[in-house]
Amino acid sequence: MTKLFSLVCLLLSCLLPSQVLAQGDASTLVEKHYGNVTYVSGGIGDEERDEIRSRERDFNLKLLFSERDGSYLGSVDVVVLNPKGETVLEANSAGPFLLARLPSGSYVIKVSMNGQQQQKKLSISDKRRYEGVFRW
Repeated sequence: MTKLFSLVCLLLSCLLPSQVLAQGDASTLVEKHYGNVTYVSGGIGDEERDEIRSRERDFNLKLLFSERDGSYLGSVDVVVLNPKGETVLEANSAGPFLLARLPSGSYVIKVSMNGQQQQKKLSISDKRRYEGVFRW
C-alpha cells in the first residue's frame, strides 16, 4: 500500500505543476501599447471574460463588439481619434472586449467589421469609465 501511495504522489507531483503553469499562461491577456495608450483585448471563453471583468477598473474605456442577436464578435478594427483627427489608438480586437487607458479628453471611435463601419463620439474623464457597445 505504501509503494502504491508513493507512486501516486510522485505522478501527481509531476503533473500538477505543468497543469497550473498551462492554466496561468492561457488566461493572461497581455497589455499592448500604441503611442502612450495602453490597451488589452480579448474575452474569448469564460476565463478571458473573467479576466477582462477583473481588469476593467484599471482602464477608462471599455468597448464590446457583438452581433445584433448578442453573439460576441472578435477581430474588429478599432481607431480612436483625438479632436485634431490624430490617431491615438489603432488596434484589432482579439475578442469581443477592448479595454484602453486614454488621457482625459474628447474622442471619436471608429470601428469596422467586414467592411461595415460605425463610429461614436465620447468624452473621457478621470472620474468614470466610458463603455461603448457596437453591434452588427
